[in-house]
Amino acid sequence: MLLPTTDADEGRRLATLQGLALLQTPAEERYDRITRIAARLLEVPISLVTLVSATDCYVKSNEGMGEVTAQRDESFSAHTVASNATFVVVDAALDSRFARNRFVVGEPHLRSYAGEPIRLNGFCVGALCVADSRPRGFSKLELDVLKDLAALVEAEFERGKLGETQAALIAESSELQRKASIDDLTRLWNRSAIDELLARELARAQGGSGLTLALIDIDEFKRVNDRYGHAAGDAVLVEVAGRLRRAVRETDCVGRYGGEEFLALLGDCEPAAAEGRVRRVVDAISANPIALANGSASITVSAGYVSYGPAHPTATNLIESADVALYRAKRAGKNRAML
Repeated sequence: MLLPTTDADEGRRLATLQGLALLQTPAEERYDRITRIAARLLEVPISLVTLVSATDCYVKSNEGMGEVTAQRDESFSAHTVASNATFVVVDAALDSRFARNRFVVGEPHLRSYAGEPIRLNGFCVGALCVADSRPRGFSKLELDVLKDLAALVEAEFERGKLGETQAALIAESSELQRKASIDDLTRLWNRSAIDELLARELARAQGGSGLTLALIDIDEFKRVNDRYGHAAGDAVLVEVAGRLRRAVRETDCVGRYGGEEFLALLGDCEPAAAEGRVRRVVDAISANPIALANGSASITVSAGYVSYGPAHPTATNLIESADVALYRAKRAGKNRAML
């Protein structure tokens, strides 16, 4: 594959990208929402928000593609960044730059691509892109839609939405440490990271802000694996994680705590508001069956939750109490939340 060129401002571009502090961070609903819309409007199976570093292309939001990182020299988005303009490939198999690319000759067998630069402070840091496994062109209207959606990504860059504790953890961590803090399958925080975030949120709660901790477990998950296979079980975990992200606020912390168990930290959440917010999570996950390669599965979850207070002053107290409540929810019939 012919490599994209870089310009004289590459150093400043990379500094701007590093300052954005989004490389190797968990998936966020505010970006996933945009890639879902892009895929639907342009009628393609794949849509991504990518960030192009000195050596890698990191996928911040992923609709329809399994991998979340690629080397820069095999990335279509690197060409979008290098051109700093809308970049279209009609048939990658017939394009000398991409004909031997592993994403073309192997899964997902990309043939067509359209990428729109996403910029920060005047520098192109990545792309909002769509791709298809069939050759196709993109109309001016479709490319205008892509440009408008890329502007929404840029607006999210400017806003910044992660809560205080998550933003602090990211700022204090190297890119390698961040990567080690994310669950590879669900793109949520992993257990060690969510434990660290719990300690930080607990410190905030001791200073006067409310905190509710919820343990959320997929009901009868073993039956999913037994009936549909472990690949389908992974797909269920990914979809449940996505629904969980969409059901909480962007400032809340969510992590994968065990095999099919998740932990949510609802910051600034007083006890009076906790029931409604946790129930919303349970209902959102069970609202619709999850489509699988060999059928669909109706999935429910049970949740146990507890709010910080004198009766639960430590992280251990909170987790143990939430675990007891989760057990009670399971015993009471599942698909429910219990305090």
